[in-house]
Amino acid sequence: MNIKASISIIIAAAALSTTFNSAFAAQQETTPQNMTCQEFMDMNPKSMTPIAFWVVNRNTDFKGGDYVHWHEVETVAVPKIFKQCQKTPHAKLGEITPALK
Repeated sequence: MNIKASISIIIAAAALSTTFNSAFAAQQETTPQNMTCQEFMDMNPKSMTPIAFWVVNRNTDFKGGDYVHWHEVETVAVPKIFKQCQKTPHAKLGEITPALK
């Protein structure tokens, strides 16, 4: 077996094992529910509205498929969440949701 073939096989095996490792790695849930209040307060303010939108509308069933509008979340919910997070910075956003409603 020549050196080029050996190197090619080694590179292919390394690439394949990297693919399998990332595919079977422990998946961590990345929903805002697990985000702490401190992480929320440290975010870029432009990112707060999408997170607040998710928190406010998650597990909420309104009649007729309604939801809380983006503008309302931006002007009302974000300040409420921020204020609640200042009181309990180590709480997770999923835990403070009932206090917002």
